Formats: sequence, structure tokens, C-alpha cells
Amino acid sequence: MVRFPPMATLPPLILLLWAISSIVQLTVLFYVVTRRHFRTIPLFSLYIALNLCQAAFLYFVYSQFGFNSPVARESSWLSEPIILAAQALAATEILHRVLRQYAGIWALAWRLVAVAAVIVIGYALTSAEQSPGWRLMILNRGYHLTFAVALISCLFLVRFYSIPIDPLYRTLMGGFCVLSCTIVVANTLLQVLFLRHFPNADVVWNYMEMVVFAGVQMAWAVALRRPAPVPDKPTMLPPSTYNRLSTDVNSRLRALNDVLSRFLRAQVSRP
Repeated sequence: MVRFPPMATLPPLILLLWAISSIVQLTVLFYVVTRRHFRTIPLFSLYIALNLCQAAFLYFVYSQFGFNSPVARESSWLSEPIILAAQALAATEILHRVLRQYAGIWALAWRLVAVAAVIVIGYALTSAEQSPGWRLMILNRGYHLTFAVALISCLFLVRFYSIPIDPLYRTLMGGFCVLSCTIVVANTLLQVLFLRHFPNADVVWNYMEMVVFAGVQMAWAVALRRPAPVPDKPTMLPPSTYNRLSTDVNSRLRALNDVLSRFLRAQVSRP
């Protein structure tokens, strides 16, 4: 998520990053629509659209009430769960498209995600109770840590089984992973710098998130320029081949049945 302070108080670099991020997000949405990606990955398309809606909503709120106002903070955190839910659904959709032809591996992958989620969420809840003032930040970090651990685990699983991944899906999953890892590091860094009274800790946090967010969106825009991948259709053998194979299989099954029958008769007749 990218946060927009009031225009009058924004440093030039923040203004530049905000403009670049907005343009790149619109470019991603343009390719999603024109290249028909919304047909193959509708949940990812919804995530991109919601991200733009959140950015526009927060820009309006920050412009009206100020970046540090209570209304701005509440609006930011209230809109965040919608984006996080859309992000989780989009990443799951992409992972399912990669593993949909491997039912057993997909079953293992979602169980791996569930185990990682339980462990990391438990850690996040415990940490939040120990630091009430940082509860929302810690829970947000816990979500992204869960997301990153689960996605990296699934990518290792895909690598272990040598499952081919379309470059588009590889880029999208890699972008989600980089984004979540960056937010985990940025939230942790913000807490450390703030507790050590580092000046402008929130500015460093905003810079880090905005730069990485824009970079991920650029990578997605490049990948989405290609049309949606079409699943390879299996090459069908001619009917004569199936007839011949069926005859051979039936012959081998009859031979195996005869061998087993003789073996069983021999066992019965043995005193």
C-alpha cells in the first residue's frame, strides 16, 4: 500500500515516486484489460483495481484531513484488510493455475500454506500483545510474514518437483513475495528506528515501501504485455494406436490373471 500525504507538504522525491507509482499502476491495469488477462486471472485483476481505488481514496482523505490526522490513520488501516484479502486471493489463484494439473502437489501446497499461517499468526498475535502500542503494525507485519513464508515454501515445492511455470506467473508470484518481504523489513525497521528516536523514521519507511512497490508494478507491467498464456493441449494419438494398445494391455492382463490363477491353485492343492 502507498500512502499519500497532502500535496503541499510532500517532498519532491515523494511527489516523484507517487507520480511514477500511479502511472505504473494504471499501465498494469491497462495491460490487464487490453491483453485479456482478466479472463485467466480475474482475482489478480480485482486486486489491481482495488489497489488503485485505495490509492485514490487515501489521496482524497490525506488531502482533506492531513497525513497525520486521526481520520487519515483510521481510513488507512480500515482500507488495508480489503487489499490484504485481495492480495491473498490473487496469489492463491496464480499458484493454483500453476499447480492445477498436479492435484497431489496442490494438496500438499495448500496444507503447507495452512501450517505456515498458523505458526506465523500465532507469533504475530503474541508479539502484538507484548507491544500494545504497535499492535496494528505488528499484525500487518505478521500477515506479510505469513504470506511471504507460505509463498516461498510453495515456490521451493515447485522447484523441488521441477514444475514448469509460465514466465508471467513466475513474475507475478515473485513480485508478491518481494513486496511482502519488503513490508516485513520496513515495518521492523520503522519500529527499531522509532524506538531509538531516529529522525524522520516514517519518511524512511515510506520511501522504502514506495520504491519497492513501484518496482514490483514495473516488473508486472513488463510481464503483462504478453497475452495470457494458453494451456497446452495434450497431443492425441490416432485411434488405431489406442486400439492396438488396448489389445496389448488386455493380453497382458489375461496372462497375469492366468499366472495368478495357477499360483493360487497350487497353494490350495499344497498339503
